[in-house]
Amino acid sequence: MKKKLCLSLSFSLLFLSVPFMTSSAAVPPQFTVDLSNQYRPVTHAASGSLYGLADEGRPADSLIGPTKPKMFTQMAPNGQQLPNGETAPTGDALKVSPIAKRNGASVTIRMPDIYPNFPYQWVSWADWYAKVDSIVNARLASGATNIYGYELWNEPDGTWNTSAAGSFNDGWKNTYLRIKTRDTTTKIIGPSITQYNETWLRNFLTYCRDNNVLPDIISWHELGAPEGHYVDNPQPGYIENHIAAYRALEASLGISPRPISINEYGVVREEGVPGSMVRYFAEFERSGVDTANAAFWFRPGRLSNIVTDAGSANGGWWLYKWYGDMTGNMAMTTPSNPTAVGLDGIASVDAGNRIAYVVFGGGSGDHTVVVKGFGSVPFFTGNVHVKLETTPWSGVDTAVAAPSTVFEGDFEIANGQISVPVTNMNPSSGYRLTLTSAAGSANNRYEAERALVNRANTFSNASASNGKYIGQIDFADSYVQFTVNVPAAGAYTVDVRYANGTSANSTHSLSVNGGAASTVTYPVTGGWLYTGNAATVTVNVNLNAGSNTIRFTKGATGYAELDYIQLTPAGSYKVRAEAENATLSRANVHTSAFASNRFFVGQIDYSDSYVEFTVNSPSAGTYTMEVGYANGTSGNSTHNLSVNGRAAGVVTYPATGGWLTAIPNLGTRKILTLPVTLNAGNNTIRFTKGTTGYAELDYIEIR
Repeated sequence: MKKKLCLSLSFSLLFLSVPFMTSSAAVPPQFTVDLSNQYRPVTHAASGSLYGLADEGRPADSLIGPTKPKMFTQMAPNGQQLPNGETAPTGDALKVSPIAKRNGASVTIRMPDIYPNFPYQWVSWADWYAKVDSIVNARLASGATNIYGYELWNEPDGTWNTSAAGSFNDGWKNTYLRIKTRDTTTKIIGPSITQYNETWLRNFLTYCRDNNVLPDIISWHELGAPEGHYVDNPQPGYIENHIAAYRALEASLGISPRPISINEYGVVREEGVPGSMVRYFAEFERSGVDTANAAFWFRPGRLSNIVTDAGSANGGWWLYKWYGDMTGNMAMTTPSNPTAVGLDGIASVDAGNRIAYVVFGGGSGDHTVVVKGFGSVPFFTGNVHVKLETTPWSGVDTAVAAPSTVFEGDFEIANGQISVPVTNMNPSSGYRLTLTSAAGSANNRYEAERALVNRANTFSNASASNGKYIGQIDFADSYVQFTVNVPAAGAYTVDVRYANGTSANSTHSLSVNGGAASTVTYPVTGGWLYTGNAATVTVNVNLNAGSNTIRFTKGATGYAELDYIQLTPAGSYKVRAEAENATLSRANVHTSAFASNRFFVGQIDYSDSYVEFTVNSPSAGTYTMEVGYANGTSGNSTHNLSVNGRAAGVVTYPATGGWLTAIPNLGTRKILTLPVTLNAGNNTIRFTKGTTGYAELDYIEIR
């Protein structure tokens, strides 16, 4: 159903996370990029994955290449591992090395994966030596030129059978020396422990140093908070501390610096989620690791959860693609809170192509991205064109055709920097700023300070878009008039970023192309823009093709400051409501990478259990409702549906073969569509435990 828009205005406020806080507390956190601190060339260090390749076509080259993978860790040649639901071994390192090579990547051979089970079942030293010899002989016979190294063992702090095989240190030495007698050039990687453990590493490295069997590449896993509790405790902020501690340990033992490979990273509930994975990118890049592979929790051949079961890109793939787009040098980034799980990201500068990228995520609510150091980047002069895109997390198996453009606009460099507000961030989503020359660029964000201003004044503050805003729009003849250009006539939404520091609603009159005025109402923001207090209202207008004027004039009530306006063509009505944000009765929120936005509602198990969504409809009528659900029973399950307090029928959920669980590889979500009749304005849609079986809810989408 099309959304009918006219010059009469409607608005919705996108509040800060705490709308009525004190002025100082409301200042949006800053994420900083320093273009002048270019600390190393772009290598896409963290773009690889464990078991990311299965065989030819799994995944397709069109999905591998754009992510610019640096290294994959794969099963030993002729290995017998059956990872997560596979009926035959997949991902033989030597069989997939040509796939990796044509996509620019190297391959690590995980030697113990020649065993059929995990945890590995030790047989004997004679058996192990025969396996080692067969792996090395196969590697040498292959002639492969893109082997990163041999990983001698995986997770020896948990999988090495000391009682049967003796100490791991002795086992490492024996295996190391046996390999080196046959292959003197391929690097040896280890110890690949489950977490950074300095005591364990000190003992291991001292032994290796004293016996002349030091690994060529040092490796361990980064799987959670802070020491390996991988399911529920993401804490990427510890990684830089671990790297620094390792370098100090290395130096104290008189060992020359080794390349570092974090050969598994990311906890289960983060896998593939853009806002989560980008934090790992940032930690690995800033601390200088050589390679890093996303962990393996789901299916092989899916680049660690960024390819759907049907072989399409999901929201996480686009984050990795953005990472792959980076060229030139990495530029230093600083998170707003280095000790918390929150907004972080990476940046690059390519002088040859005259472009810079900032890829970030993990933040919630409003933030300001400050990009500084433009004085060291001579191809940026005067104005910079900024494009902001976002990629969602809609679940592992939900394809995302392309990222969405949030806005494009020109920013004036002042004191060597620009300030870009990013409002209403979703912590599961990823974001990208593309910075180019402003010449000839199209815009849909228009800064108030560049508009035609009468009896009002321009002020500066880092919290404002472009660092400036218009205030003191205080008189009957005060106005701010924007000239905007649109490609086609029709309905547009206009997001207005403003501040209202009074104690009550304020208003402006708005006219388009000199037409009749309507009223824009601004709810209070708890302060003015100079203290970072701002919010957004959305109004609906009709515009002509080409140039238009949009004028905001002092209204009849109160006062408001203007930061910018942002235009978007009005499209078909569609709204997604997440179950975890609904009103719940006797049901619980859980996490899963299979779920949209990483959360779902389960245990809707009692007669008084329900999940009640509130959605706003533009007009009365019948809509299509999409329901994301899981039914792990063996037959159909039901919920009773009511709309606005009236019974609307029974929803029947076919079995999905599993639950929307966070346990690796067991999550299953399906989609059901059904009609729903809504009123204009707010509607309540309630799902109550039915008479048959059980079902979990992920989201509903009305369109």
